Amino acid sequence: MNVIKRSKKGFALIFVVLIAAAMMIPILMLISSAIPRRTNVVGEAVSDRALAMADSTVDNILNQINTFPFTFSTSAKGDTEVDALTKVQDILIGYFISKLNGGVMNNDPTASLDTIAASLNTIKENVSTYLYNLDTQEYYAVWENNNIANVSAVGPVGSIAQTGNIKNLSTGTPPSALPFTNIDPKYKTDNLWVEIDTRSDYVVDQWDISVTSYLLSKPEIKRTIKAVASRGTPSSSTDEVADGNWYTHSVIAGIVHSFAGYSGLYHEEVYFGQYETTTGMIRSDSNLYMGGWAKDPVFAHGTVYDDAIDAPNFPNNNTGKFSLAQENLTWAKANEYATDGYPAAVWANGYAALYGTNPVRNPPDPNGGIQDKAFPDYYVNGDATIVFHADGTVTINGNTLPMPLNGAIFVEGTATVSGTVEGRCTVGAGNNINIGGNIIYNTPPRSDRNAPPNPNPDLLGLIAHNNILIPVGTFNANNHLQIDAAMLTVAGSFGIDANAPWHYIDPSGTYEAYWNGCQAEWKMSNAPAIVFGSWVKGYDIQHTNYDWNLRDYGPPPFYPVTNSTGEDPDPVDNYPNVTDATILSVLNNLKKSELTPTGNPTYPYSYVHDDITYYYGGTFNWHAVATMQKTALYRISWKEQIAKPVEPVNP
Repeated sequence: MNVIKRSKKGFALIFVVLIAAAMMIPILMLISSAIPRRTNVVGEAVSDRALAMADSTVDNILNQINTFPFTFSTSAKGDTEVDALTKVQDILIGYFISKLNGGVMNNDPTASLDTIAASLNTIKENVSTYLYNLDTQEYYAVWENNNIANVSAVGPVGSIAQTGNIKNLSTGTPPSALPFTNIDPKYKTDNLWVEIDTRSDYVVDQWDISVTSYLLSKPEIKRTIKAVASRGTPSSSTDEVADGNWYTHSVIAGIVHSFAGYSGLYHEEVYFGQYETTTGMIRSDSNLYMGGWAKDPVFAHGTVYDDAIDAPNFPNNNTGKFSLAQENLTWAKANEYATDGYPAAVWANGYAALYGTNPVRNPPDPNGGIQDKAFPDYYVNGDATIVFHADGTVTINGNTLPMPLNGAIFVEGTATVSGTVEGRCTVGAGNNINIGGNIIYNTPPRSDRNAPPNPNPDLLGLIAHNNILIPVGTFNANNHLQIDAAMLTVAGSFGIDANAPWHYIDPSGTYEAYWNGCQAEWKMSNAPAIVFGSWVKGYDIQHTNYDWNLRDYGPPPFYPVTNSTGEDPDPVDNYPNVTDATILSVLNNLKKSELTPTGNPTYPYSYVHDDITYYYGGTFNWHAVATMQKTALYRISWKEQIAKPVEPVNP
């Protein structure tokens, strides 16, 4: 019996265990099915929280835009009104976007359009990063230079872990120079931190805001949204502003006139055609017929007329114009642009410049001329070929020498001159000076009076007792000829060789010449172009340009003055540049409408500041000012961007 009882008890225990195990199966199945379900719930919660944080950040950015000081304005300048407006609006928009995306907008008003546009595009591509603590409910941001920074990389190991400078936006605590681990060493795992990466843009009349949010402990779960909010376009205005060169005015002691002080000085009556233009002063010892356009004053020992010899109804056609403003003769005579009864030049001074008081060479003569002052190597008792070189040397009849120390070269016969002049020199000739080819300054003459001065200009004087001629060979070899020089014929004229060939008048520029410097001629019997009907010998087209270096720095060596007594030196209007930065800060911001016209073509406007009159001689630049006023901001669209997280363009 006992054996049977023991057997039944063991079976019962096994049976109970089996029943209990069978009952655990559905419980284990329930537990096993609950594990993945809990994981899904946590993932959805993280995703929902990320979306909520992204959405609230959009609201925060909209609030930041709404609190911008939109009375802010900026200015820019450009060559045209459109350029200035485009630049100023780009600068304004870039400034505000930089407050949202980080970075620094190029706000240089003088920068080019391309430079400003490139800077704006960079600002628009920047990404800024915020952080939110789920426990303390505080916002942080990557901070730089008292502004949100643009980050180079996002995520748990991005800029927050590399650069530091994390600022608590909720408390205003200054940013730490240490990386994010200094704030929370476990930020990657403690489920407390949300990173929010943002990019904002402005297009026409709306703000585009893109935001990506994710838990730093689960950065793979991201939510990205884009919102569009409305605001009007910036308002802009433009003005022409006088930010060029300003001058003061004074009258200084006059300049004693020389034969190089005039673009053209003629002993005999002189005629200018209706198509001729002159720069630099013109003077005649007889009557002067200015039938063309004289940009600078003209003087006549006799009378100045405004008739052109080549226009119909001469001598009563009144084609002449005076000053840069092309005024008539009555205005010119009332404003010292045309003067009658001016003293005649003393042409004997030209002879004295060549020979002094004795026509025989005598170097010890204290009253000697170029003939006497020329050192032995630079004196030729006969004819000579003279070639100047850009290295500051001169070749005389095959002998190459430095430029003469005293600037004197003299040839008793005929001198044939050509080359590139470096330095200052005067060639005197007892007979003629032949132009052997182009004569060019190594440093170009200053044909524009307002061009920056050169304190050490190249200057060449050509003084011939008789004529300055362009030989047939020179004409044939140089259909285009240039002479940079101050030319004086003491008893002759300047012009083409009488043996030069005739050709039909050709206004296309086949035969064209440039006379850069000045001309002083005793006779008018010759010219660089001789016209007979439809035929011409010489240069059909000529450009006479005065070299203002001759006026401002004096003539070449040994050049004679035009009078011995009687001719009063001209008072000189002196217009030095304003350099005082304090005064310029006022003058350079003046609008064109605030200035007073002067009638002076070189210094056309003036402005009185602290009882001193300042003169404006520059061009006006367009300045534009843009302002975006504060208005109500509201969303006009919202959508979630799938798989398009906000990231730096060039990480």
